Amino acid sequence: MTGNDILITIVVSSLTILLVLSLVVALLLISSKRQYRHREELARAALQREQAVLRTEHDAVQRTLNEVSMELHDNVAQLLSLAKLGLGAEMSGQPPSKVLSGAHEGVALALAEVRRLSLTLNADLWKSRTLLEAIQQDAQRVQLLAGMVVHVETSGDLPKLTVEMKTGLYRAFQEVVNNAVKHSGATTLRVTVSGTPNFSITIADDGAGFDPDKTRSSGGLVNIPQRCARIGFDATCTSARGQGCTWHITQRPTDGQAASGRTGS
Repeated sequence: MTGNDILITIVVSSLTILLVLSLVVALLLISSKRQYRHREELARAALQREQAVLRTEHDAVQRTLNEVSMELHDNVAQLLSLAKLGLGAEMSGQPPSKVLSGAHEGVALALAEVRRLSLTLNADLWKSRTLLEAIQQDAQRVQLLAGMVVHVETSGDLPKLTVEMKTGLYRAFQEVVNNAVKHSGATTLRVTVSGTPNFSITIADDGAGFDPDKTRSSGGLVNIPQRCARIGFDATCTSARGQGCTWHITQRPTDGQAASGRTGS
């Protein structure tokens, strides 16, 4: 075998080895891509199953709340209305006693509260009711019953929210306000609803405040962020001793937000 033959043999062998290695690398890359796509498909399927379960649970909860709302409106509210009418008739015939007047006032307040609960629990009514209207009505109720001054302000154009967002945000707002009424000792509550740059609600009181590090496991500090996270919002609490408490509830800046319209929220 001549020198040229040996050189040709070496070149051909090297090219063959390179070709085989290239094929192996290509097969490994194809296999890796297939595995990656398979994992993606599995993750997507798992996410779709989880979303389907959450939708089913949400629909079941909404049906239950609607039924409770109708029961409150059709039964409890009617019974309280009759009791109010009866007490009113009893009071009209003679000078009412303090006990009778107190009972009449208590029944009237209970009736108003039952009607309010019936309204807020019914998801169908939230289709036409805005979150701002609900917050303003609650502000009036807190001022009347708790004696706390509540200022409600708006900033920017408010987006159109889904029913799920409105109910979730309203429940979070209620919990923040109830905690302020019960624990803060505040005299003033300021609520700011803003549409820019992302939809947000800020709730600030002038109460005693608290140390978040020492109350991190408190129900409200856990429940409110979790409730907001389920509808695509972040909730953070800022507070210190003697400096009141402020909650910031802000919509996450994600693509294809459900609240993308520019009509009243």
